Amino acid sequence: MNTKRRPNKITRVLICRLRRFNLFTRLLLVFCVLLISSTMFITFFNQNNYGREMESGLQQYLSVLVQNASFKLEQEKGRFEDAMSNLLHNDEFLQLVADNRVLQERVDAGDEEANQQYLENTEKIEQTLLSAKRRKNGIRALVLAAGNAQYSTSSGTGDPSRTVIRDLSEFHNASIYTLAVGAQGYPVWLDSVKEVPELFYESEEHNLGIEGCVTLSYQVYEPNSHKPLGVLVCCVSPKFLTQALSEYSSQNGGNTFIVGNNGMVEGIYAGFSAPPFIEQRAGLLRRIFTQHQGSMPLEVQGDPVHVSFCGPYDFPLHIVNLTYRDQVLEKVHQLGKLNLCVMGLVILIGIGGFYLAAISISYPVNKLIGAMKRVGAGDFSAAYQAESHDEIGVLCDEFDRMVGDMKNLIDRVYVAELRERELELNEKSAQLDALQMQINPHFLYNTLDMIRWECLYEAGGESAASNMIEKFCTLLRMTIKGDQKKETVQDSLLHASTYIEVINYRHTNKIVLDTHFSFDTTGYKIPCLTIQPILENAVRHGFAGEERTGSRILITGELTQDNDLVLRISDNGKGMDQQQLQALRDRISGQEMTKDNIGLRNVNKRCQLYYGTDYGLQVDSELGKGTIVTLTVPMDRAL
Repeated sequence: MNTKRRPNKITRVLICRLRRFNLFTRLLLVFCVLLISSTMFITFFNQNNYGREMESGLQQYLSVLVQNASFKLEQEKGRFEDAMSNLLHNDEFLQLVADNRVLQERVDAGDEEANQQYLENTEKIEQTLLSAKRRKNGIRALVLAAGNAQYSTSSGTGDPSRTVIRDLSEFHNASIYTLAVGAQGYPVWLDSVKEVPELFYESEEHNLGIEGCVTLSYQVYEPNSHKPLGVLVCCVSPKFLTQALSEYSSQNGGNTFIVGNNGMVEGIYAGFSAPPFIEQRAGLLRRIFTQHQGSMPLEVQGDPVHVSFCGPYDFPLHIVNLTYRDQVLEKVHQLGKLNLCVMGLVILIGIGGFYLAAISISYPVNKLIGAMKRVGAGDFSAAYQAESHDEIGVLCDEFDRMVGDMKNLIDRVYVAELRERELELNEKSAQLDALQMQINPHFLYNTLDMIRWECLYEAGGESAASNMIEKFCTLLRMTIKGDQKKETVQDSLLHASTYIEVINYRHTNKIVLDTHFSFDTTGYKIPCLTIQPILENAVRHGFAGEERTGSRILITGELTQDNDLVLRISDNGKGMDQQQLQALRDRISGQEMTKDNIGLRNVNKRCQLYYGTDYGLQVDSELGKGTIVTLTVPMDRAL
């Protein structure tokens, strides 16, 4: 009895529809559906989470920003109060004000002596006020109203720049005065943006009052009797406060303001792309100065705005930040576009990878089928060489083995003959290799060394021939250092001096080699066979053509401030004219191989391959005065 369940009708219909396509097309469709759906879900899910996290982080950042600015504002408030407190505890200053109140009656009666004393006291009072103003930045005006008299910051009698109160009776009715009297000596801060311009003027000649300020006022008392003397008013410039809080401005899509409970608004940073202080000012100010700290969403001209505010409870100024929500989330929108691009790229890469994987299966299968057909037609050379070790590769290997066994049964005699010929060829190749090995540098070095010992034996000791062979062997041994790519400057100089000694055997007038180095030559490395080719070029071209005395080569070395090692090889040979020098420079730096100056070109190219095109050889020469070759490489310390 067959217990297998048959697929339901819907499943059978789907299977029939899918079987209209080949196997790889079906797999590709399923793969694309899974890839696209999962990628879209992950992308949009992460983007939404990132947007929420970024908005939450923004709110926290702006809350901390306004709190720090509020703390800074409270510090500035304390500094102004400390500055005014020094005046309130200055008994000499207060006594002068009290004395002037007594002298006022005598002055009104026409007493000249009292008038003179009154003027002197007034000058001292106003000088004290001026000193207090100078000690604290940000004070716009400092005025003491004592009865019918008023004192301001002044540099001397008759100073026209002294701040004045035009109407003392109006001042006595203003909240600046009445609240200070009611506070009985405690500081009173007011947003006096509307009152100050109507009461205080820069001087008697000014028709416009001082622009709106924040005021700090105290009632002052006599030092002994503690009777009220008047009210001291300090007008603080809002611009000073904005400068003091400039580091707390939010310049990324937002504006930060100092606002007062009586309508003052000063921007710490006024960006045109950021929201202005909103039109719903009255309601917002009421909420700010009721709660003192918090945040809320608002709309300004249809755009959502995030509002954060904070301020001291006993201060008429608070910090408010307005930031466009869309500008903050602009990065989220950009990230969304980037995510879409990445998602499309992932899908394309996924489909391309799936296609390559499918081809990696179908191609070897089709190739194996073709090989089987050729073998079936009698072509036993149609073997399949597997390019991988997966299941298909194992199947192909077994097919090749089967075809090989069949071919061996048929072609045993022919294959044996071919193998015999191959052995003969290998033997001839080995013989050629042996002949080549006999002329390599190591074979040459060993042979010369044997000749040197034979010369020593025949001469019964040292001889010119044995010394010459010894120096040449030393030079050859330095040349065949195996795979060593760099050597110390000391080793390279030893190689160069040995080369000159060997060369001097050929010359009656010897070439003198001098060296001068400003650093330890054992502590730095340069590429092998760097100095010797330059010396060889000097010998072949600088000193060639005639025997001459006084031939000299000087090698100097120094370390530069740019951490470069500079070697200069100069000779007093024939030198070159400018045309020959330019041709040499072209051959050294050129890409094409030439038969001339191969050694210099090789040194230059190797240095540039090691260290870059900024390094290598520089040749300078003057006809009849010799040639200077400068080698520049980075400092490479020997460990």
